[in-house]
Amino acid sequence: MYRLFLFIFLVASPLVTLAQSDKPVGGHFGVKIGASFTQIAISGSTVNIPHRALEPHLGLIYRYRYNRWVVQPEAILSIRGGTFQQEQSNGSRTTTGVSYYYASLPLMLGYIPTEGLTVQVGPEFSYALNAGQTGGPSANNDLGLAVGVHYDFLDMLNKFSLNVRYIYGFTNVSPEATASYYNRNLQVSMVYNLFPKKKKK
Repeated sequence: MYRLFLFIFLVASPLVTLAQSDKPVGGHFGVKIGASFTQIAISGSTVNIPHRALEPHLGLIYRYRYNRWVVQPEAILSIRGGTFQQEQSNGSRTTTGVSYYYASLPLMLGYIPTEGLTVQVGPEFSYALNAGQTGGPSANNDLGLAVGVHYDFLDMLNKFSLNVRYIYGFTNVSPEATASYYNRNLQVSMVYNLFPKKKKK
């Protein structure tokens, strides 16, 4: 999976040079990389006890700003899931990792209450790359709601932004008939903004 992340980054690098603008009206591309605190929320009957895990994500964004409003579609590769603990008959517990590989398309709508800070909300459409496989989710698609904030650093760090987002999955991805599994993710990302070169006067 990490090779896939690297491949996507290398292929996309020439494309991001098509960045548009960092002005109050205009758009630009960016590269996004970070970590997700991911866990599966479970309801129903199961021997699995869910716990959090720390997993990577990587992708591209296109950010278009019109005064105080922002539209930000993205293409993200991420690992979700977490860890499961199972109680044994002797009272001990065993732990197994659960890795769900997703290609996701968040479509975020944002509002800028003060310069540098954007409050965002939008749907996230995800496709599971290992659906139906051992240790993978049962459903191919996952629909989630993403809510978060995007902070643009200023001055010498103006090419960097911090993005914090919580994603609440609505789709049951459980491979068990007696239980329902739902993805829950807290993403913390750094964005490298690819602004166009300023034209010489």
